[in-house]
Amino acid sequence: MPIDALISSLGLFAATVGIVTGVPQIVQLVRSPDASGLSFSSAVLGALGSGTWLTYGLLLMDPAQLVGNVPGLGCAAITVVLAARRLGVPLRRALVALAAWAPLVAVADVVGGAALVGALATVVSLVRMVPQVRIAFGSGSLAGLAPGTYVLTQFSATLWTVYGVATAQPSVVVCSFVSILLAGVVLSRRLPPRHVVRALHDGRFGVPGRLLVRPVVALAA
Repeated sequence: MPIDALISSLGLFAATVGIVTGVPQIVQLVRSPDASGLSFSSAVLGALGSGTWLTYGLLLMDPAQLVGNVPGLGCAAITVVLAARRLGVPLRRALVALAAWAPLVAVADVVGGAALVGALATVVSLVRMVPQVRIAFGSGSLAGLAPGTYVLTQFSATLWTVYGVATAQPSVVVCSFVSILLAGVVLSRRLPPRHVVRALHDGRFGVPGRLLVRPVVALAA
């Protein structure tokens, strides 16, 4: 397979994984009224980030960005609406943030084109999970967070990091790498590694789970 086709396929695969990243959190919010530990600010920043990356993809006509961020923006918007309802937060806060952010993206396009829009997308993506990380280190419950969303976020961000390196897009590389780290922090607070190891060792996922953690248990013994 030609290298260009391989890189394009990698981007589309990253986009495909990114499409389903927010689904576990949406399912959690639909099924349960408990949204404890969920950051509304992070949800809003996630929607702004998806919209900005979509604009970036449109300017470059990058298929991977378009495939990932069209449905990604939809998922992010649904998450914001559900989070507002479950947390009792006025939805107008999200609308005010959108009204303030959209002109900045438009000005960035006029002044610096895709490069400056990509820089804005990077900025909002870098700070997107900061409120969620802050809440994760608090003393309250994190039961409202869907672990699957953070696992998929790490996987998707890893693919985007490789794609960004291959296509020489620094904005993609930086924000994807930081997303890997921050998603890992939140996931480790939601599911502490020692609890995961104990659950697998106790047969949570049967024989495969026990085999997976056997080396860890042996080292700790």
